[in-house]
Amino acid sequence: MRGNMSPGFAALKHRKWHTPLVAAAGCALALASAFFPALVESSGAYAADSVAQAYKLYQEKRYKEAAQMFEFFANTPQPDPNVCYYAALSNQFAGNTSKAKTLYKQVVYLSPNSTIAQYARGVLNKLDPGSQYAGAGSSYIPSSSMGGVGSSPPYHSSGEEGSLSGPDEGSVYYRETNNQIWVPVEINNRTIEMELDTGAPTVFVGKNQLEGAGIRPPDGEAHGTTGGSSNSSVQNFWLMPANLRVGPFTVKNAPVKVVANNYASPLLGQAFLQFFDYTVDQSAHCIRFRRKGSASSTASKTGIAVPFIFQEAGNRIIVEVELNGKKLPMMLDTGNSACTVSFMSVQQATSYGCKPPTDAAVGTHHGVSGSGRVLEYTAVRLKLGPIDKNNVRVSANMDSPNDAEAPLLGHDFFEGWQYNIDLKERKLWLLRR
Repeated sequence: MRGNMSPGFAALKHRKWHTPLVAAAGCALALASAFFPALVESSGAYAADSVAQAYKLYQEKRYKEAAQMFEFFANTPQPDPNVCYYAALSNQFAGNTSKAKTLYKQVVYLSPNSTIAQYARGVLNKLDPGSQYAGAGSSYIPSSSMGGVGSSPPYHSSGEEGSLSGPDEGSVYYRETNNQIWVPVEINNRTIEMELDTGAPTVFVGKNQLEGAGIRPPDGEAHGTTGGSSNSSVQNFWLMPANLRVGPFTVKNAPVKVVANNYASPLLGQAFLQFFDYTVDQSAHCIRFRRKGSASSTASKTGIAVPFIFQEAGNRIIVEVELNGKKLPMMLDTGNSACTVSFMSVQQATSYGCKPPTDAAVGTHHGVSGSGRVLEYTAVRLKLGPIDKNNVRVSANMDSPNDAEAPLLGHDFFEGWQYNIDLKERKLWLLRR
């Protein structure tokens, strides 16, 4: 498959979130910046230019200006932890310690098992030693004067934060309505029905939804701001460690992202799913979870394999699809029930060769930050491995300019198919049902 990989997909494959090697220097500060060009390269055109400009300001020690530009991207619906880290550094050097601490915590929250999160914990250990996000680690201050070699940290789960307990394999039955998969989830022993969302990096819920289930929501100073893909609105969020139980599995102290008001479904995302290979059997309305690396996981590979890229920053599953004859990357997002494909902007749809026609209908899509306008129309053909569909429903967002993320490939594309997500081998196994 590698020899046939399209340039766009190959570029995403090389995005594997380069994190710097630690250079021993005095107090164990690491000096490297090799990962940053990869970050800029993987962004959309507008985002790449702006992030590069922010980095230039950082190099010139214009920290206040750099902080403002980095924060713009740190506050997007799906922020990159490396950008958040630079936003934290810039704020710290500009003297805004309170904001810096919030952003360092956001880095740990977004990518808790990565090297960049270890660096953030090292800083928090000095700036905010009582924080639950502080811990052992070494500070990392990038410098333009020294280069470094990038490496990709392997996934691992250890310690009390986000630790999994339960059997090697278990099944959970779900309810489906309007192409949404609803799973019963216990948060601190209280049940909330959540939508399975492979495109969500976290477990996401509103204070309003926690209160409705009898769970006390977090209070105090917010950890940051966030938004959704439906519009450009943002609101405060809090990070709440909680015990999650889904079927026979429990994740202790899982990071739950809480907003004041969630205008959409609560989401069961990668903060839980990252521990498993799992199969969604649409005929039986059942999800079969298997611990990554277990014997049952190894034995479960049936059907036709389609490779994907797993971006550890944000826990994104990126597949290469063929849209109207052109191979392009898309994000697997079972929470996208509005359309088969959702483009982040009209500009993105156009760049993918799927420009909205002049007679496209104007519709409304709803998300965590409220509603937004979209153009709705059809694409001639969409193909992924053995699944080949014609006249699929697509939408292009009119109200959100953020096209740094790949378009969303929704749940209804897999209608009539069982799909098994194998995170260890980075393969999607497809079996017709």
